[in-house]
Amino acid sequence: MKYGDEFLLARRSLHQHQGGKLEFVGGKIHADESPALAAVREVHEEIGLKLNTDQLVFMGKIAHDYADKSVCLHIYQACLTDCQYGDFRHRSVGLENQSLYWFKQDEIIARAHELPAANARILDWLSLPKVLYISHTLSEFGGMEKFANYYAHHLPKGACFYLRPCIGVHEIIQLLALMTESRADLRLVVGWSAYHAYHQQGGDVKDLMVKLTRAELDQFNAHDLPADLPIWVGVHDEKEALAVNQLNKGHRVLAALISPVCPTATHPETPALGWERFQHLAQLCDVPSLALGGMRLSDLQSAKDHGAIGIAGIRGMI
Repeated sequence: MKYGDEFLLARRSLHQHQGGKLEFVGGKIHADESPALAAVREVHEEIGLKLNTDQLVFMGKIAHDYADKSVCLHIYQACLTDCQYGDFRHRSVGLENQSLYWFKQDEIIARAHELPAANARILDWLSLPKVLYISHTLSEFGGMEKFANYYAHHLPKGACFYLRPCIGVHEIIQLLALMTESRADLRLVVGWSAYHAYHQQGGDVKDLMVKLTRAELDQFNAHDLPADLPIWVGVHDEKEALAVNQLNKGHRVLAALISPVCPTATHPETPALGWERFQHLAQLCDVPSLALGGMRLSDLQSAKDHGAIGIAGIRGMI
């Protein structure tokens, strides 16, 4: 549950599993109810807050094995109304005598060690951008310096930027160095080949994220990837949505890029999904979804209305 940039957390009782840890409020699903209805019921039972299901935005599912227990978490985010926030802003104790706290997002991340291990993915998802900026090809700029200068001057502070210049791996690594030098605040995404080559050369990949292609997704279902590697995956159909879910069981999948929602200049021959089919695929995915393909900043609300947490695009973003 959130209001603005604040989130409501509770402290688990010592007698519970993972006792003493901070948690996002929730509980068990009954056999006769949906995960969304279970979330509404549990919140009301635990802290007395009445939510409506239309306040819930599905983020994803998390499977996690503890030494003594396995759990499957259905994660929803609820944005509270002014009235709900006013009622709970100063409440410090829930209905089960658990302590309640309001934290800003950076405070939660700083306290990650106080949350159950299964919640690590929730922190990843809370950090996802509303907009993923994707680069033009290098050929549209005529040189690496012009490419780097353009994006250094036009990308917002702290932007999430997918470096996709459609050139060789070693040239991408050079561009990566230029972008890192000029804009250290950017959160960079690169393809697997560039990530792997950069890592092999001894580059600092600690803060890099990776975008997997359709072919790579098939390949890496059968091969090990680093379990802590932050991954974005493209989704175009049901088969790929299910493959993302399989990968998500053992890897750090951040989000699915579902495309193309609308006709695009990059791939004009590819039929557009449309918003209804986008929503269908987003509902199949066990990770948050971003809408890609023909997106403009003005499409952000439409994307959210159809189950996305944000949008991604090349043109129409800057």
